[in-house]
Amino acid sequence: MKLKKIILGSLTSVCALCFITGCSEQKVEEKPKEEVKGNCTVTECIKKIETTNTKEEINKIIGFEGETSEYSNETTWKLDSKNWITLKPGTNSQIVQATIDKESIKNDNVTLPSQKELQELLNQGITYTELVEKIGAEGTLNSKTSTSVGYIWADKNGQRLSASINNESGKCTVASYR
Repeated sequence: MKLKKIILGSLTSVCALCFITGCSEQKVEEKPKEEVKGNCTVTECIKKIETTNTKEEINKIIGFEGETSEYSNETTWKLDSKNWITLKPGTNSQIVQATIDKESIKNDNVTLPSQKELQELLNQGITYTELVEKIGAEGTLNSKTSTSVGYIWADKNGQRLSASINNESGKCTVASYR
């Protein structure tokens, strides 16, 4: 009888300890995967779109109709909550801009130069190829104009570097950290 009380007491103590410390089995609710709209991912779509494309042509490339702002006349194609393409009309040409979730492009191989080093590289007239060699990885295309293309890099910590490359000279003209 004493043995039963000792075992029962020990079992009760262990159960209480598990309850108090959270050692019980927990149900983790999985978030449903977000539905991605369109024929392509944001990084695939931006490669297919040209600055000379009309809204209708971009609708066909992406696979659904974009929403046009009545205030700015910009059209946006939301592929999901973190990735979209925007067409910005201009007087001489239009801009195609991709907003890309930095988590999806983080790269352990990316080593971003210091601000001072980046300024020196810009002053020297660094090309995209030289920038790729310096950083350690290809950039992700994220914008196009009639005169330039923009790339973005994200290191393993999520720090981002954006750079614009002039179409004619092939040189980096503007770069900034975010």
